[in-house]
Amino acid sequence: MIVYEKLMNLLSKKKLNKRQLSEAIGIKANTMSALSKNRNVNMETINRICEYLQVQPSEIIEWIPDEEYKKSKRRKNSD
Repeated sequence: MIVYEKLMNLLSKKKLNKRQLSEAIGIKANTMSALSKNRNVNMETINRICEYLQVQPSEIIEWIPDEEYKKSKRRKNSD
């Protein structure tokens, strides 16, 4: 599972919110919502984010094995 928690942490660190990022790079709010929910986005979106933030994709994206992701999600839902 591709997750974007690193992106959300980086935005917080840079004192940017999702709305500011989406406006700065010209993407729709539903695309930012997809990122927040670890849903698929196209590579052009990833490119725009990296270009704007001047980072490598590995600084905003992380891969977690599907089974591990499902377990962590179940734990969060049961808390």
